[in-house]
Amino acid sequence: MINQMQLVAAIMKELSRQVPGLPAEARYVNAAIAAANSICNELSKPIVKASNRMGLSAWLTSDDTGLSSKFMASVLSGQFITENRYPLDPADFGRCVRLIRAVPELEPSLSQMRDFGKEWAAVVNNWSYWTQLYDNKQGEELYKEMKTAYSAAPVPEDYQ
Repeated sequence: MINQMQLVAAIMKELSRQVPGLPAEARYVNAAIAAANSICNELSKPIVKASNRMGLSAWLTSDDTGLSSKFMASVLSGQFITENRYPLDPADFGRCVRLIRAVPELEPSLSQMRDFGKEWAAVVNNWSYWTQLYDNKQGEELYKEMKTAYSAAPVPEDYQ
């Protein structure tokens, strides 16, 4: 268990290091307390990972989402809108894989992602192989493949 007061003291010490001469004003101390409380509250909650067939609503409230997987979910489900982000590394790609496993009804529409840029086109074109590398815990190889595919991918004709 985290000692909240020690965490507040550590935050204040770091602030003093980064901002020499920072006064110990109540507002700053209260902000450090709020930050420490937020950290303590989050750490007291159980981690919720994506699980097979959990459904979109449960997946969205899980701790297993990222920017690219949320964008994929937004496009494939049509239920919300978020910023276009593609998976930058194997961890990002893994969250996309786990999204599809959590919400398998999205998989038949995966090809729609090609319309959102050359990187997404590369993801779709390499989905099976990259998923195999991911499942086999070949992260370094997957990362190389992702970088190569992204740099070599042509821009889709109708992408703006």
